[in-house]
Amino acid sequence: MQNTKLLQLFKAIKAEEFREFTQFLKSPFYNRSQRVILLFEYLKKYKNNLDDDKLRKEYAFKRLFPKGEEYADWKMRELMSDLSKLIEEYFVVKEAEQNPMDRQMLLIRSFEKRQVDDHFFKYAYRLDKEIDNLELKTMEHYIAQLQLQSRLYYHDSTSKLKNKGGKELLSGIMYNTDMMYSLAKLRYGYEIKAWEQVRGEQLKGFIPDKFLEKLPQKVLNDNTLLRIYQISTHFYKLHNALKTPTVKEQSLQDESAAQKLLGMYYEMKELVINNISKLSGRDEALDLITLLINSATLTVADNREYFSLYKIGVDNEVFTMYGSFPQSHFTNIVIISCGIGEFEWTQNFINKYYIYLPDEDDKKENIIRLYKAYLSFYKKEYEQVEFLLYTLEFEDVSYGLRHYTLLIASLYELERELHDSCDNFKQYMYRKHKTKLIGTDIRKPHNNFIKIVLGMANIRGQFKPDIATLKKDLDKMPNVVMKTWLIEKIAELNKNVHYKQKDVANY
Repeated sequence: MQNTKLLQLFKAIKAEEFREFTQFLKSPFYNRSQRVILLFEYLKKYKNNLDDDKLRKEYAFKRLFPKGEEYADWKMRELMSDLSKLIEEYFVVKEAEQNPMDRQMLLIRSFEKRQVDDHFFKYAYRLDKEIDNLELKTMEHYIAQLQLQSRLYYHDSTSKLKNKGGKELLSGIMYNTDMMYSLAKLRYGYEIKAWEQVRGEQLKGFIPDKFLEKLPQKVLNDNTLLRIYQISTHFYKLHNALKTPTVKEQSLQDESAAQKLLGMYYEMKELVINNISKLSGRDEALDLITLLINSATLTVADNREYFSLYKIGVDNEVFTMYGSFPQSHFTNIVIISCGIGEFEWTQNFINKYYIYLPDEDDKKENIIRLYKAYLSFYKKEYEQVEFLLYTLEFEDVSYGLRHYTLLIASLYELERELHDSCDNFKQYMYRKHKTKLIGTDIRKPHNNFIKIVLGMANIRGQFKPDIATLKKDLDKMPNVVMKTWLIEKIAELNKNVHYKQKDVANY
């Protein structure tokens, strides 16, 4: 059963949901097969070791079917499929349960189909009013309101031509269509600009962007998100102009243009901070924090500013919206907070939020060891880093790459032998590359890191080391991990050589 859809779905069931899902399986409304329940109970025995040989279909068959019955692959596949469908059904039920608006929309549609008109109109108008009363509406709210008003307008009991209510519904449909389109276009506008900046590809929509760049102030006042995304679109447009100026745009390369970019960033930041708690959908909140972080990278470029943005996200719980913490954001938070000396805050953050990290094939205790090693590294406790990491190896590539780079950097600081660890790192990357888990674009920056670290280790202690060539090699590398640390270490080597030569001269 390894590497099957069933095990992937099984792993997605949270620990606190096992008891509830068992009750779900035993409900005759959803399931009448006792053998499906037995299969689930069998999987539960190995939930902490899903690579166990006892999860082979042939082995499981002997435990689930009558003794002596000959193995039939189709029976196991059918049983696994039945359990997979029930897990999917459970996820749908939980999703509806946790999203009141989606649940109400489903209920309203069921009333409409069953012609329970009194309840259809009552619930539809009530939900429409609830959405209207929200302080800040997202694109999803406009879509929901558009669907509601459309159903109300086209219902047989609605007089479209004579009744005043029909006119109001039609006006609402047009308003929500325009707001939904404008918000969607602007929301993804900055993503498109970022894409064009990185990839060099032009992405054009059906309706020109210039129509959205001049939205009436009344429309912008109706929804702060529109204003935020409009600013972000102008922000990236100006940034791209500054980066690749033509003759006509050369005048933008001055201090006033840079100040204008900075002003846009701080305006977005103020609007986001003032409105983030009003968002009922965490998706939008995470998008806004990510937008601010990306914008800060292009303007402020200061770790304390990044920390303040991440702290806003943590305080408003935007990173844990689906019961898991995005791994890239978690790592950035640890590195940035350690880098500015917020060690106590970082320790508390790791202890509180590491349980939200997706572990896949790696154990939580290994993951927390990795992040505690980050904390120790920035505190210059390199022996503790070595202790935490030396015997670990991660299946998840993103964890594995960080593990090796951190360990090798610590061994360098301790002046330990590096070649074995560097060779192990190369072998690890080679294996992951062969299984298509990482590409050349990921391997190269890490191989560059290994090359420079070994170069530093080889010339350390030499009376006249060729530091200039090493620095030149690093400067020529467009991509290398831990570049700031490497630059710092090369500067230290250069400083030490200067002192040695000075001491010899004095002698």
